[in-house]
Amino acid sequence: MPSTARTPLRITPLPRPGRRVTERRKQRSRKAAEALELALSGAVERGSLDVVLIADDCGMLVSSSRTELDLEMLAAVTPIVARGRAKASIKRNGEQRELSVKSIRVLDETLHVAALGGDASGRALGLMHSVTAARRILE
Repeated sequence: MPSTARTPLRITPLPRPGRRVTERRKQRSRKAAEALELALSGAVERGSLDVVLIADDCGMLVSSSRTELDLEMLAAVTPIVARGRAKASIKRNGEQRELSVKSIRVLDETLHVAALGGDASGRALGLMHSVTAARRILE
């Protein structure tokens, strides 16, 4: 019996008069490590955060947004905070900084995405964008 299903028709939207067509992502990379760094850096900018990082379940730094900060110690405590066994007390330049962590499973591996600084809504937004990007890039 022949199939009656049709392939969906995809039409490129027409440009609006007087507006340029712009790419949502300003930069792209085919390399996973670079793409992840670009995505995390974008989340930092959109959420007005200090840094976003991804650590594995052993506390090893997997990736981070562009920063000059040494993130090894923060990555080490991220899984502990994610499990609820500790609350992070972080100061930067004498000011208290909040840390939000979300755990995800990617290719049978547990990863912890952490957002440092900013306000609660900025951290939530940064985490949401970072988790989405990590899944898209790493799967």
